[in-house]
Amino acid sequence: MPLSHVQFENDCSYPPPRGTVLLLTCMDLRLLDEIIQFMNHDNLANRYDHVVFAGAALGALGAPCAKSDFSHWKKTFFDHLGAAVELHRVEDVYILEHRNCGAYHTVFGACRNYGDSEKEQAAEEACHLKYAQLLQQEIEDWAKQHNIKLRVTKFLMGLRGQVSLLSGPKAKTQSKKSAK
Repeated sequence: MPLSHVQFENDCSYPPPRGTVLLLTCMDLRLLDEIIQFMNHDNLANRYDHVVFAGAALGALGAPCAKSDFSHWKKTFFDHLGAAVELHRVEDVYILEHRNCGAYHTVFGACRNYGDSEKEQAAEEACHLKYAQLLQQEIEDWAKQHNIKLRVTKFLMGLRGQVSLLSGPKAKTQSKKSAK
């Protein structure tokens, strides 16, 4: 059955992937089909390596805020990234976070379980953005160390499969009035 309910809120507002992509997602069972549909939508069928960590970016960072030690996860992520670059010439990394992430609030205690109000949704997005940006910086630092060019794009998926760019507050466009 086609997943026609998957929506892409910021369709084509980010640069298209240049080749093979390393996709980082959470282990959430509810979104497996939607993830595949999202990647197919970006013309990436059979052109991505899929890495799965509980909590996506937070897990790949080794969950620095967790009470237990997950630091080895970070090493595993970067070892896998290195292998993907070498084997598949990955040039793009997609970090795909999702709403209502149990790993974030139950396993790692990074963010609480947010409600459905606009204010709560904005707070949840800010929490995901924080860790996705931290991971993006680490990936960029790693790439620079290895003299590799990588582009990182961050996304947030809702529980119905809608996907939006995870890029922080939208810049306000100011219109210039012409002087008379």
